[in-house]
Amino acid sequence: MLSNITIWVSTICVISIILNIVLFAYSRRVLVRVFNASETASELFTRLDSFQEHLTSVYELPTFYGDSTLEGLLEHNKALTTYLGQYDEIYSFTQPDLLEQLQAATQQLAEEDEEEKNPQEEK
Repeated sequence: MLSNITIWVSTICVISIILNIVLFAYSRRVLVRVFNASETASELFTRLDSFQEHLTSVYELPTFYGDSTLEGLLEHNKALTTYLGQYDEIYSFTQPDLLEQLQAATQQLAEEDEEEKNPQEEK
């Protein structure tokens, strides 16, 4: 009688160990995919923001100011950025402070552009 119980308990333990190993491997694979998707989404959002800044700077040039095609591209880019911004939780999974980083980088670029436009003269 004790022998049968020992066999059943041993069998259940082995099955449990095998199931735990399989579930661990599956969970790891899913987490790697989610992490990769999150990294890709954050890179996409960063590139989209960079494109918007570049397009805005070109649009503000005297040669292109008021061009309806560039204005349409700016509006389309803003709409796309707003749409992707709805999925904030996805790309912020790996970089929770991504929006703050983007704002700081944008501000730094604006300051650098201002310095290039108005160079300070040394006395």
